[in-house]
Amino acid sequence: MHTNLRRCSVAFLIAAVGCGDGTDAGGSSSDSGSSFTATVNGTAWAAEPVGVRVTGGGLPGGVVISGSRTTGGIVTSLTIILNSITGPGTYALGVGLGVYGGSASVGESTGNTGAANHWATALNGVAGQIVITTFSASRIVATFRYETVADTKTTAAGTRTVTDGKINLPVTVTILPVPDKIGAKLSAVLGGKPYNAWAVSADLRDFTGGAGVSINSHSSENRLNLSLVGVTTPGSYAISNSAPQRTIVAGTNGGDAAHCCWGQNAGGDVGTIIITSVTATRVKGTFSGTIQPQPGKPATAPLVITDGAFDIGVN
Repeated sequence: MHTNLRRCSVAFLIAAVGCGDGTDAGGSSSDSGSSFTATVNGTAWAAEPVGVRVTGGGLPGGVVISGSRTTGGIVTSLTIILNSITGPGTYALGVGLGVYGGSASVGESTGNTGAANHWATALNGVAGQIVITTFSASRIVATFRYETVADTKTTAAGTRTVTDGKINLPVTVTILPVPDKIGAKLSAVLGGKPYNAWAVSADLRDFTGGAGVSINSHSSENRLNLSLVGVTTPGSYAISNSAPQRTIVAGTNGGDAAHCCWGQNAGGDVGTIIITSVTATRVKGTFSGTIQPQPGKPATAPLVITDGAFDIGVN
């Protein structure tokens, strides 16, 4: 998860950088040289000098890091696309635009034939992570790992696992500010399984259009929504299905008993939503509880929610 909410962003541009020059490939904070290395499906990989690029992603906090290496006629490329990067911290891979973190992929092609296969992080919010230890006007240093699945638009099959990734690369462009309303995260443990939203949004209105807080989130695995009618200030609010409603709803319609559906209309929900901060541009808080299966849905047992936390820009 992202751990530093300092509002800054970096766009990067690097051309034809090397993979050594005496630099520690372990990703130290050395202020010279460059490296981009990893292990791909158990095989050591290091980007070649002419195959390394770091560019701005065109969005607040946007960073694109890519590199390639040719071995035995096979070109293997790694790409990490980040958004809403605000400084050193731990960021999830497998999330969408506007959520702290980003996505990553592995590409394979054979020589100059143009035939290429592609594997990418699933949209589940928990496909991997990048830990950025240095993020300055002159350098980015990070470690990373991720798991990918085959892109159905290519003939790729199986998976590709990237471990022991290390980046130590120079930065050559200006650091740009990121507005406070940009960047979001929502995570929890749902029934003992980690949930990290791929997409999340917040609105300072309730479902009737009146004052309140509404939070919507989802990943490829599940969905989690919070609603607090009439809430405009920080405080601790007990879950209530009666007026004024303060609810947690989970589950994706059409899912099985492990994914659908709990809360709100079921009755008997208990728990707490704590708003720690709310402004015109950002809402933060925590939550936990036990919510009941919705009538007529596949779920048969209550859903226990622990370690819930959110930090969401309000647009």
